[in-house]
Amino acid sequence: MSFLRNRFTRWLHARIRSSIVTRTTLAILALSLVLGLSFASIVSTSVERREQQRGEMQLQQLLSTIERTAQIACYLNDRTLAAEIAQGLMRNRAVSGVSIVSGKTALVRVGKNAAPHQGRANNSTITRPIYSPFDAQDRVGELTLFVDRAAIHVEAASDSRDSTLAMGLQAALVAVGVALAVYIFSTRPIKAVSTELHRIRNERGARLRVPANNRYDEVGTLVTDVNSLIANLEDLVTTERQLRIAHEIGERKLRLIVEKAETGLFVMDDRGVLESWNPAFVRLLHLTPEQMPHSGVTQLQQLLGSHGARLNQLLNQCLNTGQPYDLDLDVSAAGGARSVWIEVTLNPIGPNALRGVVNDITERKQNELSAQELASQDTLTGLLNRRGLDARLGAVFFMPLPETSSQLALLQIDLDRFKEVNDGHGHESGDRVLRHVSRILERNVRRGDLIARPGGDEFVVVLVGITDRSKAEEIASAIIADIQRPIDIGSHHVHIGASVGIAFANGAGDSPEALARRADSAMYVAKRAGRGQVSFAPEPIPTQTNAVA
Repeated sequence: MSFLRNRFTRWLHARIRSSIVTRTTLAILALSLVLGLSFASIVSTSVERREQQRGEMQLQQLLSTIERTAQIACYLNDRTLAAEIAQGLMRNRAVSGVSIVSGKTALVRVGKNAAPHQGRANNSTITRPIYSPFDAQDRVGELTLFVDRAAIHVEAASDSRDSTLAMGLQAALVAVGVALAVYIFSTRPIKAVSTELHRIRNERGARLRVPANNRYDEVGTLVTDVNSLIANLEDLVTTERQLRIAHEIGERKLRLIVEKAETGLFVMDDRGVLESWNPAFVRLLHLTPEQMPHSGVTQLQQLLGSHGARLNQLLNQCLNTGQPYDLDLDVSAAGGARSVWIEVTLNPIGPNALRGVVNDITERKQNELSAQELASQDTLTGLLNRRGLDARLGAVFFMPLPETSSQLALLQIDLDRFKEVNDGHGHESGDRVLRHVSRILERNVRRGDLIARPGGDEFVVVLVGITDRSKAEEIASAIIADIQRPIDIGSHHVHIGASVGIAFANGAGDSPEALARRADSAMYVAKRAGRGQVSFAPEPIPTQTNAVA
């Protein structure tokens, strides 16, 4: 028996969990049962209370009916008439006793509860005063009814039970009707659609059938919508398959392009650890087999050696701003003396990832360097022009070593009688003279010194790493002596001279501009002294600030 009960319980649980018909029917019946019991309880209480009130009202009406006869019996002290009244009242099941009193004399006491001082605690009484039939103000007695509450309650309960049973039957019939209607018009079609949908095959064009009785209602609309959804899903699956095939083809093409590209491509994380790269990346960085990176392990900073700090700065700049940045780096080809330039561009593609591009820009850099040399070079003599002199002198003057700026001597050279050559023999001869002077200067200075022709017949020599005045004067005198020798300009020789002003840098607080001005002033002093002379610029007077310091 226990086995059958457990099996039935499992079967019912499975049906409730898997069947919408069972759940809906049980829900309707359970709801109907709860509501029926609730309403039945309310109605039963209400009916019982109403029946009790109706019983008491009937007793009041009964007293009103026999009141006239009771007046006569009490007025005449007629015990016989009083007894007949009492017997008539006792026929009512709700009356357990009757007492009629005239004045202080009891005309009749009927019923077990009518004795004096008995039953008053357990039974209710209805007492009505009796007045004279001839004088409404003259009280001649009283009539007392002893009410049997239990009898009234039993009768009221009987009526209430009948009403409750009728209502319960009605509720049950309504619940069964509702459950049946829901089953026929709702749950059964839904179950049929669900069963068919469960059995439908994964075939193109498979559709649900619309139930014949539900073609135009919500179930029919649901089936139509499901069929539309199936059709849309089929289209989406077909489109997705086509896109996947196209994506695979595009991915193979892109992989082929990346592998064959001349541009180096790579992906790395926010720490610079390489995740993927193409063959051009390895080729452009001139990596040896021992230097080959390992995915997820090797950092780009390690491959670029001394440029690691600059690359870290570029990496942080890209991650902080979310913008792409590039960096030009000079690397040396393995086993070669030629300098190679590459451009590294980083572009953030996520919070923790960057895409990089490497291009060989050696030719562009060489062209830039050539252009810079041309821009800073005098086209006639091949020496530095004014722009080149300013750049090179500034670089030397402000070298990191603190003593470098105090080991410079600037020679301002101006040719004497050059205008006579230019005017008398033409500009071509003047150009030959300027080129000749340039070669003289190159012969007399040391490696590392600077030679420039700022313009016209002016030349500048910067002696680097010199503090000896005599050595500077020796070099200036040798230059003057070589320039004073006859110069062959083709058809004959010409004679020119040179005046030289020398200024030494005085260390901290000095500047290239101030040094050039002092040398220029010294050169004019040499010219006024008779030309072909060397003049030293005086040491600058320290300012008040420097003196205090």
